[in-house]
Amino acid sequence: MMRMSRAAREDRKALLGARAALDRAKLTLAIHEIKSVFAPSASAARVAQLRPTAAMLIAVAGPLLGLRRVARYLRLASIGLFALRVARSWRG
Repeated sequence: MMRMSRAAREDRKALLGARAALDRAKLTLAIHEIKSVFAPSASAARVAQLRPTAAMLIAVAGPLLGLRRVARYLRLASIGLFALRVARSWRG
């Protein structure tokens, strides 16, 4: 078995740590690229208009239907919209 000097082991550990950090950075970049394909950033004007409307609808529907039921419907709606977005991107 080959024995490594202490300095060689420390250099190897530093190299492995740097490689791991680089791999994490590459993975983060890839995730952001994939996310931008499926969910392009909305314009500031549209976001400013939709947020108060959505908040008002949830504030009204929550007490009427129950927060758990509203959460379940919102989850299903978001999955449906995601599937629609994927289908449109594959078609176009």
